[in-house]
Amino acid sequence: MHSFGTPDLTLRQIQIFWTVAHAGSMTKAAKQLDMRQPSVSQQLSKMERVLGGKLIRFVNAEMRLTPAGEYLLAEAAQILGAFDRTKAGLLQIFEGRRGRLVVGALPSLARNLLMPSFQRLLASDSGQFLDIVETTPREAIEQLNGRLIDIALISGYAAVTKLSPGLQPIFIGEDAQLLAVPKTLPDLSDAVSPETELAASDAAILNRTIRYAFGSEHSNRLDMWYDHLLPDSVMAARCRSYEIALPFVEMGIGTALIPDLALQQQGRQLFEAALYEIPVPRRQTIALIPHQYGRLPGIQTFIDLLKEVFAATPRLNARSAPPFAVSRLASLGHLDSPVTAQLV
Repeated sequence: MHSFGTPDLTLRQIQIFWTVAHAGSMTKAAKQLDMRQPSVSQQLSKMERVLGGKLIRFVNAEMRLTPAGEYLLAEAAQILGAFDRTKAGLLQIFEGRRGRLVVGALPSLARNLLMPSFQRLLASDSGQFLDIVETTPREAIEQLNGRLIDIALISGYAAVTKLSPGLQPIFIGEDAQLLAVPKTLPDLSDAVSPETELAASDAAILNRTIRYAFGSEHSNRLDMWYDHLLPDSVMAARCRSYEIALPFVEMGIGTALIPDLALQQQGRQLFEAALYEIPVPRRQTIALIPHQYGRLPGIQTFIDLLKEVFAATPRLNARSAPPFAVSRLASLGHLDSPVTAQLV
């Protein structure tokens, strides 16, 4: 009979198992852990030798947990959570040590939410140290599963995709999706059919769209909005951040659908563009944390600050939705209805 007191079973191995179980593959887990895949496999094999049984099996190339693996996964959440709480508490006790909070976020959310929240945290003399990692929503979720970050601040659209059971989504707030067009274009407020009402050169700019791809279902949702809003539109450029898309609009090259917060910093519009409301679901922002992090010192306080800052952030003045936007997007069946993230 094997003893669980053997020094060969380590906290790091439990963390590796946790990550593999939630990632669903050795390859994804290795990326999240910043390890080589053979090293991950070796650590798991070593765990199984120590424990005397299989934790993971592969059936038709699909990874499945054994009953022992399911049991260990449930216990691992408690073990890792207790360790994190202990480590955070000790950092606050020892003189000269500060709690380190690692947050993954889109640049626009970091700019408008993380920095003002941290400013308020500093005023409370908490001694926290903030480490910001700029990531896409998909990357943030992967890094959470790999325990490389403590909190992910992402679009709620990403929550509609499958999240691992170990992650807890917390609603922070929501902002409007806006149509950003070059200021050189005529006012579209009364436009019913801009393709025929605008000069050919202006119509070409309106239909030249700048799109972004986060590798999520939201990219497909955006394509659907463009297809209905501007059926003659073409994609002129693709990028991975709003901050890159917006200069295209400012320079008069094309148009883009952009969330309110991506256009501003604390109520100040950062890019020159004419803004129009469009009747599509508002973007939700959520904070993702591992379930066991909810009791960590400082985590709940910081999340409460994020909610306060979001609620206090002014919204930009945008013109009302043009008639063509209302009529074309109404056919999607969600006119002015907010999206509800599938919070698990």
